[in-house]
Amino acid sequence: MNGPARWRDDLLARLRPLAAQRTLAVAGVIGVLGALATIGFRSAILLVEWLVYGDRSGSLVHIATGLPPWQRVLAPAAGGVLAGLLLAWARRQPEQEKGGDYMEAVALGSGDLGARASLLRALSSAATVASGGAIGREGPMVQLAALCGALLGRWRNVPVPRRRLYVACGAAAGIATAYNAPIAGAMFVAEIVLRSLAIESLGPLIVAAVAANVVVGTLTDFAPAYHMPPLLLGHGAATLALAIVGVLAGLLAPPYLALLDGARALFGRWHGPLWCKLGAGGLLVGLLSLAQPAVWGNGYSVVNAILQGGWAWQALLAVLAFKLLAVAATTGSGAVGGIFTPTLFTGAVLGALCGGALHALWPGLIPVPAAVAVGMGAFLAACTHAPLMSVLMLFEMTESYSVVVPLMAACVLAYTISRVLHARSIYATGAGRAQHAPMLAMASDLLCPDPPVIGLGASMGELAALFQRRRWQHVYVVDGEGVFAGAISLHDFAPLLQAGAALEGRWPSALLRVDYPRVRDTAPAWQVMETFATHPGERLPVLDGTGHLLGYLTKTDLVLLFRDPVAGG
Repeated sequence: MNGPARWRDDLLARLRPLAAQRTLAVAGVIGVLGALATIGFRSAILLVEWLVYGDRSGSLVHIATGLPPWQRVLAPAAGGVLAGLLLAWARRQPEQEKGGDYMEAVALGSGDLGARASLLRALSSAATVASGGAIGREGPMVQLAALCGALLGRWRNVPVPRRRLYVACGAAAGIATAYNAPIAGAMFVAEIVLRSLAIESLGPLIVAAVAANVVVGTLTDFAPAYHMPPLLLGHGAATLALAIVGVLAGLLAPPYLALLDGARALFGRWHGPLWCKLGAGGLLVGLLSLAQPAVWGNGYSVVNAILQGGWAWQALLAVLAFKLLAVAATTGSGAVGGIFTPTLFTGAVLGALCGGALHALWPGLIPVPAAVAVGMGAFLAACTHAPLMSVLMLFEMTESYSVVVPLMAACVLAYTISRVLHARSIYATGAGRAQHAPMLAMASDLLCPDPPVIGLGASMGELAALFQRRRWQHVYVVDGEGVFAGAISLHDFAPLLQAGAALEGRWPSALLRVDYPRVRDTAPAWQVMETFATHPGERLPVLDGTGHLLGYLTKTDLVLLFRDPVAGG
């Protein structure tokens, strides 16, 4: 091979993307697709609200206030019935199409989500949200974005751990789009779903969230979720005073979680059809809205109103009591949606009450909007057991740096107290079942196709070209029938080239490492881990029962598989 040709081939080999670089590129694509899916879902809800109510404000509280009493009661009930019918249809899908929640797909499953079932669940959620159900719209938005990752993983036919990572990237993109919070979106999935901050997973999550945020900023009116008035807050006495908000959030989060669990248990004892359950939940919301229209929706507009101040403590207590009952009725009935935003609403009212009391005791020390923001973050940390994500989330949602220091203190306090009083978080169901899930996986679940393979009779030139093209440290050797014979190391092969060995001749048999480690496709994941413990390489060949080479698996995918219980232990 002449000089220019060798230089060209060497340059092309160096420009060939590595597996980690390809993963980052795919994460960016998932972020774009996830953002488009969530923007489409949000637009669909706004369209339904306009068609049904003739209102384009996007505020369900504003819509409820303008409706006559009978419509205020009927709309959530009818929406619940429709949502129940759609959800029952989703549950009747074939087993392979049922999919599930994205958290379970990442922590427990094969990283796959049923497209038909996920779309039906999203339609069910849209019916609940658009009709006034007291639940967040972020749940189905994240599910649809995660579905984009699952479909891309299915199309590329990647191993299970990589497929799970793709679903996680979609979820990060969905949260970043729903809240205009790319940093918190990545941290939510890392801290709550994956329970790991390893760069192998955090890097793709960040890329997906950033890509989604760019799409949102390009296609929509980008603005923070909550509008904070200008604040001037000291970090001395104010931080200590706002720590009280964190303590109260930690004490009150367990009863809040118990209320939601109790509502689910109460509806669970009713063996009626789904449409009856969701219809009953909607009817309760409608009846509550007769006294307090603010129970409709996820509470965004009410929280923004509270941030501007001027609420009496009696009004705050009333809206909190009615909203908690509405949230319990909606989530308890089995409606599909997010609990994230109602949790922020509860924290906002708690913070406003504390801020009002502190302002009465020490006038001018604590602006009430600061207490509202700290209350949201602290209560979120207490319910999710994710203080770092909560700090980042509130900072991005309010774009108010002045509250970050007291927010950090309050979130840690709230998390610590809540963890002592109530060991399970609001997202603990899938995480608890995931502890031993990796032990059930096999080598075939991690299988990657197309390893670098060469035959027993190949020439030195073919071997050199294969090493240059694939950039691996080892090349696998098979006989004429595809049976694995061993591997050749670049460390052993390179000196022969440097010594001027002829490229036309057959490679020497002394290069073959017949004892090279390998695993069976039926080997459990723990056995693969034991093999890697004595093998310093990044990859292992995978063989079937007759010794034929099927593909390979990587140490990175194994780490991704075992990451959850290791991080959570």
